[in-house]
Formats: sequence, structure tokens, C-alpha cells
Amino acid sequence: MQILSPLPSMERMCGIAGVFGRSDTDTVRRMIARLHHRGPDDAHVIAGENGTLGAARLSIQDVAHGRQPIIDESGRVIAAQNGEIYNYPALRECLLAAGHQLRTHCDTEVLPHLYAQHGADLPVHLDGMFAIAVWDVRAGRGLLARDRTGKKPLYYLEQDGALWFASEIKALLEIPGFTRRLNPAALHHYLSYKHVPHPLSIFEGIRQLPPASRLLFEPGRPPRIEPYWRLSWAPSGESLSESDASDQLLVLLRAAVKKRLLGDVPIGFFLSGGLDSSLTVALAAETSGSPVKTFTLTYAHESATLGKEADRHWASWTAKKFGTEHHEEMIQFADFPANLRRILTHFDEPFAGVISTYFLSQLIARHVKVAVSGDGADELFGSYRSHRLAQPLAAWPRVAPGGEFDPSTLARLHAPEDWRWRSRLLMFSDEEKSSLYTNDFRDRVGALRTDEHLRTTAFASLTAEDPLNRILEAEFKTIFPDQVLAFVDRLSMAHSLEVRTAFLDTAVVEFAASLPGRLKIKGGATKYLLKQVAARYFPAEMIHRPKEGFLMPITQWLLRDLQSYVRDVLAPSRVRRAGVFSPAQIEALVDRLYSSGVSDDRQVNQVYSLLVFHEWNDLYLA
Repeated sequence: MQILSPLPSMERMCGIAGVFGRSDTDTVRRMIARLHHRGPDDAHVIAGENGTLGAARLSIQDVAHGRQPIIDESGRVIAAQNGEIYNYPALRECLLAAGHQLRTHCDTEVLPHLYAQHGADLPVHLDGMFAIAVWDVRAGRGLLARDRTGKKPLYYLEQDGALWFASEIKALLEIPGFTRRLNPAALHHYLSYKHVPHPLSIFEGIRQLPPASRLLFEPGRPPRIEPYWRLSWAPSGESLSESDASDQLLVLLRAAVKKRLLGDVPIGFFLSGGLDSSLTVALAAETSGSPVKTFTLTYAHESATLGKEADRHWASWTAKKFGTEHHEEMIQFADFPANLRRILTHFDEPFAGVISTYFLSQLIARHVKVAVSGDGADELFGSYRSHRLAQPLAAWPRVAPGGEFDPSTLARLHAPEDWRWRSRLLMFSDEEKSSLYTNDFRDRVGALRTDEHLRTTAFASLTAEDPLNRILEAEFKTIFPDQVLAFVDRLSMAHSLEVRTAFLDTAVVEFAASLPGRLKIKGGATKYLLKQVAARYFPAEMIHRPKEGFLMPITQWLLRDLQSYVRDVLAPSRVRRAGVFSPAQIEALVDRLYSSGVSDDRQVNQVYSLLVFHEWNDLYLA
């Protein structure tokens, strides 16, 4: 067994990397070095027979003694993790009672002991956000696992009988002999989803482990990937009254927030002025023995979006009401191009979703190592356009619309199957994408269709019965981890900041999934039950105002301020060099955007998705 000293001159890190089926300390050290932006305060590599694990640590639990990877007392099992295990105190007590020897109070130390006791069922016993790696030295077997909702990422690559893995793609690009090749299927789906869907990555050969899954490695056999947890959206909370459901949700959220205050370092809170982050702050203020730190993102006057001043007002109101130590950060459109390139190097893939978390995390990381956000509430209780459409489209045309959607909208989107109308909300249709491709790339894509991908992944084997919960379930297992949780992780860890969310506590998730859709969107009111809880803390005018959140006015910037930047990135010469799209078709699309004089969000987002791809291509493949 070879134990290497900390890497020299390293910044704070948080990530894991390694290989099963081979001992290669030099490569794993290079992989860990590529994860320096993820934190933390120490880097360490252990090489056993036919397996090497490396970890870089953001010190939150047992700051002085929590170095990992960690080996159990028998020397049989090596383990490393990225994330946080909230139930480790209880697990530690159970292990000590069973005769295990634990030397620290670091949550990672329970992993090799739990593996020795439970084997591949180890992740079933964990409550938290995590990506873990375990190497069984004696048996020559490896285990990878990812948390239930997909908060922490984990990528892997099979090569020459070995299985390499890492928290981010960039570490896998360090593997000797790996050739960067664009994955046509990944790009095709990206253009519609705004992200690359798991288990694909933008690079051929590199894949992402799905949420709530484990990978079992044995030399000479293909890796076995299987789920260890399934979330049921089948109704079991039908008999609950609104009052009882509200009371139960509040109890669960209080416990979840308290759990996320765990740690030996100060903790901050995202505060957008919206319902989800504000309620989280209110619950934390009840529990914390000292004023909590809150952080808000604002934009320069020329970059303001509708509702943003109201967000700022209610963020300030919440901070004052609950006595927080409040901070604000302002950004302008002029910062966008350089920051976009920087942001793409943290995804390692094209990504056209929300990126404002990058700027807010930059502010928060100056003050704390850990922050709590409100992510997950929209996805569990219903808020987005697809959620609001579910019930009206299910009733159309039997029931005339009476809410925000007019008959023409419902008639245009309506389809017998919900996956069909949901596919009509994607950024590009398959036909639109095909018309933009070069002949060669169109041949590489072949008959692949994103609407069919949506049907066979997101809408496969749904457990929900009512229309709203079917959409929530479909998105929660696909779009949510691949887009929302991806930007939360990459853009916070870009600044060595760990982000937690109480809404993704397992007990909260399972309770929310069991509730009928009528308690989530009622009479056009989104997140209905959550608003009943929030009404105990906030005035009605704050709770029922239009949602804004941590959004950036990219549509406005691209239309008004960044036209020259858009035309430069999508110039025919750069498009031709990438070899994916027809320069003439892209030029025509851009011309239509700037000649129409109409602010069409879909058209702007299409151009933005293409811009992002070409910026990424120049960074990674040119």
C-alpha cells in the first residue's frame, strides 16, 4: 500500500478521482490537480494493489483530522467522497457499538466501515449529498455511488480494462491515451435541453453515473450499474387535510434546515427575495444561535429585469425581519463574455441554463465555505411553465381555460400523451436542429430524436397518476439533476463553496412526492402547500407576487448590448471551423434575431445555445 504526501502548493479542493483495476499514482495526482477549484484544504492519494484513490478536501467536518481517502483498521477498504453525509453521527455510533474502530469525527471515515458491514448496499444507509468511491483491496472490487437526487456529480471512463472516475470531466481528460472526440448524440440533445443529459457526456467514452445509482467494478467484467433507491410519486397523502399536510411539511423542513447547519465552519444563505430561499432563512433563524449570513445578487440599472427590484426589496425585508448579516453583489452585462468562457471551463460541456449562481457564489465564498439555497422547491411543488400547463392541458378541450393560458396556446400544445406536449417546449425541435447541421454532421446524428429520448428516459416507468405529478416526476429524475443541480454544483464549487438545500432532504422529497397535484398547484397558485407554510412567516404580498429568483437578464443583454459579441462568436469562419453547423443557416438565424425587432425568448435562447457551443468548442476541441 502506497500513501502519498499532500500535493505541493495546492489551493483548497473538494473532489475525488481515481482508477479501479490499475495502480497509477502519477495520473491520479494530475487528475486531482485539475480539481483544485473545488476546494478544499488538503489533497491526498492512496495506491493499493490494482486501485488508486485520490481526494481533495474542503474542510467542514473535523477540520484538523479529516484527511481522505480513508482506510479502515483492517487495511482492506479504501474510501473517498465528495459531499456531506448528514447522518454520520448516528452511523458512527452504530459502527462503534458494532466494534469498529473510528479515529476521527470526519464523515468520510464511516464509509470503509459501512462497506465492510454492508458491501454494495453501503449507499442505502447514507443520508446526504455525495459521490463516493470505495476500493476493496482484498477482493479487488470497486464501488461508485451517487446521492439520491444527483446533487454531486461523478463521471467515469472505461479504458484498457480499467475504470477511471472523477468529480468532473476535466480530470478524466488527463488520462493517458484518451482522445477528445465530440459525442454527436450529446450535442444533439444539448441543443433541445440546454444541457447534456446523463449518462451521456459531450465526449465520446466519458459517461456520468445517474443519480441514486451505484456502479460495481470487477476486473474482466463490464461495470454493473443499478439503482439503489427509487422515488415513488404514487399518491399516498390523499387523505391528509391541507392543514395537516402544511403542519407535516413544516416539521420536515425545520428538521432538514437544522441538519444542514451541521459543520465546524460558518454557513451562509442564498437570499433571492423569493419564497424558497426566504423560507429557508426564516427556519434557519429559528434554529441558529447567532445571526445567519445572507447574500443577494443584483444587477446594474441598465441590466434590470422585470421584478428584480421587488426581489431586492423582499430580500432586504427578510434580512431585517430575521436579523441576518446581509450582503449584496451587483453585476453588469459588460462582464458577461469573459465570465461565460470561464464558466464553461467549470462545466467542461456546453451548458445554456442558469449561470447566475457563479456570481453569487463568488460573493458568498469571500465570507463562508458552506451556503444553503432554496433549490428543489420549484421541482417538488410545481412552479415552471411546464408544471402550470399540466392540469389545463389534461383538461383541454373538455374544460375551457380560465387561467394564464389562452385557448390558442392550449390547442397548439395539446397532445394525447404528455411527453409529446412536453417535447414541444424544448429549445429546438429535431427538425429545426437538422436544418442547421452540415450534411456530414446530419449523417452522424442519423435518426436520433430528442423527443423520443424524452419519452424513453424522463417519461419511462412513471409512478405518478395525476397530470401535474407526472410532469414533476419526469423532470425531477432527468432535467433537474442534469441542469439545475449541475449549475448549483459546478458554479459554487468554482469558488470552493459547498451548497446545500433543505428541500432535497430525503424525508422532504418523499413527502412532497406523495402529495396529490391539487396541493401543489391550486386555482392557478403555484407551490400552493409551500405557500401555506410560508404564510406563517411572510405577508401575502410577498408570497403571491410573480416569481423572479436568481435569474440573469441574458435575453435583454444579447438583444441590446451584446450583438457584436454574438456575431463575432457565430461568424461564418468560426462556425465553419467547428464543422457542425451550416455557416449560412446560422448567419440567417442570427440575422432574423436582430432584424425582427421582437423580443422572442425562444429565438434568443436558440442563438445563445449555439453561441455557448462555439465558445466551448474553441476552448476544448479547436
